[in-house]
Amino acid sequence: MTVGIGTDGALYANRLGWVKISTKTLDSDLRGGCYNDANPIPVTSVKLYLAPNAPKPKVDRVFSILEKEGWSREKVNVQRWNAYPKAPD
Repeated sequence: MTVGIGTDGALYANRLGWVKISTKTLDSDLRGGCYNDANPIPVTSVKLYLAPNAPKPKVDRVFSILEKEGWSREKVNVQRWNAYPKAPD
């Protein structure tokens, strides 16, 4: 799963393309896993892209959601999101 936090605090994920999501959707996607219509599989990795100056309260909130679902900071691959708002490569 790939997630991004923009400079304005907007949250994005790679669900059916690079789209804006809510923290509620992130939580649901982490619990529900990656899936096609009939074959859900658990999330096996999380990459978090942070735009320069991403708001700390939003970053902390996302890490809180990730940790609640078993993704501690040590398990998350954190990258700088220089291409914001374009999808990261």
